[in-house]
Amino acid sequence: MRRDHPSAGPTWSLAARLTACYAATSFLLVLLSSGFLYRVLVNNLDREDDEFLADKVRILQALLWEKPDDAQALRQEVEWERRASLPERYKLRVLDDGGTTILESPGMSDLLGPNLFPEPPAFGHALGPGVDVRAPGGRSFRVLTARAAVGPPPAVARVLHVALDRTAEEELLTRYRARLWIVLTLAIALCAAAGHQIARRGLRPVAAMSETASRIRSTSLRERFELPGLPAELFLLAGAFNEMLDRLETSFQRLTQFSADIAHELRTPVNNLRGEAEVALDKTRTPDEYRDVLGSCLEECERLARLIDSLLFLARAEDPQTQIERRPLDVTRELETVRAMYEATAVEAGVQWTVVADCAAHAELDRALFHRAVGNLVANALAHTGPGGSIRLAASFDGAALRVEVSDTGSGVPPEHLRKVWDRFYRADAARSGESGRTGLGLAIVKSIVTLHGGSVEMTSEVGRGTSVSLRFPLSRAPDD
Repeated sequence: MRRDHPSAGPTWSLAARLTACYAATSFLLVLLSSGFLYRVLVNNLDREDDEFLADKVRILQALLWEKPDDAQALRQEVEWERRASLPERYKLRVLDDGGTTILESPGMSDLLGPNLFPEPPAFGHALGPGVDVRAPGGRSFRVLTARAAVGPPPAVARVLHVALDRTAEEELLTRYRARLWIVLTLAIALCAAAGHQIARRGLRPVAAMSETASRIRSTSLRERFELPGLPAELFLLAGAFNEMLDRLETSFQRLTQFSADIAHELRTPVNNLRGEAEVALDKTRTPDEYRDVLGSCLEECERLARLIDSLLFLARAEDPQTQIERRPLDVTRELETVRAMYEATAVEAGVQWTVVADCAAHAELDRALFHRAVGNLVANALAHTGPGGSIRLAASFDGAALRVEVSDTGSGVPPEHLRKVWDRFYRADAARSGESGRTGLGLAIVKSIVTLHGGSVEMTSEVGRGTSVSLRFPLSRAPDD
């Protein structure tokens, strides 16, 4: 049953997030650039105004120094703009050391009283930057105060007030700011539109991958993502998905084959049981005949029980949470125990035994699983070794691992079957597929047992000369054991 959780629903799409990030970043860059350019413009205007005011101060200082008695020259400089019929952009005022106005531009007192000017710097100090002030009428001025000496020492000190009308500059900056806001408004709209287009183009490969993924079903596991033309990040992702699909396809094929093999293996004993029961019920039989039928049914039941037990073991072995019971084992003694278990069968088959083991062969293993793995290999060797043949059990150390080898002089395994013998229900010898008790799970169980111990298996074989299977058990425990 599907449950919808409001909190688990999709949030913003990736395209919307990329669009928002791109638009915000682009707009921030435009905003910073515009603010920087605006600040540069303001600073340039201030610097030009300060240079203009400083030039006027230097001119007045030169006049007072060189012509201290020439009041007419001083007045002409103060009233130069009016005399030239030019717009009055600047105002000049000369005061004595006590603050009394000696000379000033016409109408200056009405606009800028002496109290609006800062204190003048001392003699010998450099002129500082101008100060912006607002006249009572609302007009903006940039003002500068300086000292001047009248004549050579001992000189009389004068205070100079210079003011520059900045009304035109303020209007310029106001228009600039208004246009700047228009540009910023258009910029954010264009950034959002461009970001949306870029995001859509950039996510086309993702949409293509999504479309491909939506077509994948259990019946279409051969579908793969197209790798050419993908960006580097998506190339790696698509490659990983393709590898995952390869594994899923292989696993699904194995599961399908495994299900078919189980059905086949179960069908034979069930059909045998059904046939025996039908024959027994066909007519009245003697107690001995019924006993034979029940005995045959019991054998089939035992075969089913072994098959089910093997399948359950393999299922548990594939569970990552499966734990095994390790304890120190004398491997030589355990191999002798396995030999004793199959001694009678070997004698009956006319097969000779050899056990070769290092006297110091000890390891921490699960005893029951170790017996089962080696026993399955011995049973498999006995099944494929004819009279007069031999089986050899050996144990030795191989670096940081215990190596257990079961070899025989039997019929051997063809090279094309060596990689498949560990699969479930696989039989290299089709002629033996109907042999009682042979389900094709023995070697799969051996591999599962060795894998549970963190080891590995290896088989070498030569047709007509025999087979050798090596089990490698690490001496140190796995971290999760």
